[in-house]
Amino acid sequence: MADNKGREALIHSLAQSMGMGDAQKLKTATGRYNAETGTIVSNGRVISSATVIQAKNYFTSQYNKLAEMDDEGAKQMATLYEVAMEAIDIMIDSSKAISE
Repeated sequence: MADNKGREALIHSLAQSMGMGDAQKLKTATGRYNAETGTIVSNGRVISSATVIQAKNYFTSQYNKLAEMDDEGAKQMATLYEVAMEAIDIMIDSSKAISE
C-alpha cells in the first residue's frame, strides 16, 4: 500500500514537472461531482450531466416497477434502486447548496 502511494506521488511529481500540473491528478481522482457542469469525474473518466440524469431516470423507473410487485426479492431490489436514485439526488442537491 505504501508503495502505491509512493508510486502515485512520483507519477504526479513527474507529470507536474512536465507541465501537466493537476491534470494528472484528475485522471486518478474518483467520485468528484462538478456542480457547475453537472458532470462526475470517476476513475479518470468524465461522465456527462446527460448520463447522470439518464442514470437517475433509469434507477427511478426500475424502482417504480419493482416497488409495486408482491415479491420480497423485487422489493429488496427496489430498495437498492431507491438508494442509487437518492444518492444522485443528494449529490446534486448538496453541490447546489455549496455553490449558492
